[in-house]
Amino acid sequence: MIYNSSIFQLFHISKLFNLPTDITHLIYLHIINTSAKLIINKWYSYILIHNINICFIVNKIPLLYGTINNQNLNDIIPYYNLHDINFYKTLKICHKYLKPNISSKEWWLDFIHRGLNGYYFVNDYDDIIVINNNKLLLNILGCFQ
Repeated sequence: MIYNSSIFQLFHISKLFNLPTDITHLIYLHIINTSAKLIINKWYSYILIHNINICFIVNKIPLLYGTINNQNLNDIIPYYNLHDINFYKTLKICHKYLKPNISSKEWWLDFIHRGLNGYYFVNDYDDIIVINNNKLLLNILGCFQ
């Protein structure tokens, strides 16, 4: 840890100058508190970059609703447009920065499910954007397996 060298120096100085233990203890707590704040701030910025910002970007993707005929019933399902280039760009960002250990598995699986629902409404399965979106969706799904 970062504070190890400071603590060793503190103990050396307190022994050298015969500082009272209560003063040494207060200085020790200050060093620990400062280091803990630094660790918490770094962890928060890590979470912000790898989880909160990605979720914010995903929530900006327009969610569409379509009707499919399922056993003589019309079901309305949410989906993402797989032909959309912005959806592809968002998936690339998610694939690059997503950290499964700090993310909600259920939230991402719901996102992937909505992305895969877009196959009901694909016009051209050979479209390069649709193919790339499929690969990225499956790669993101693989992160949580």
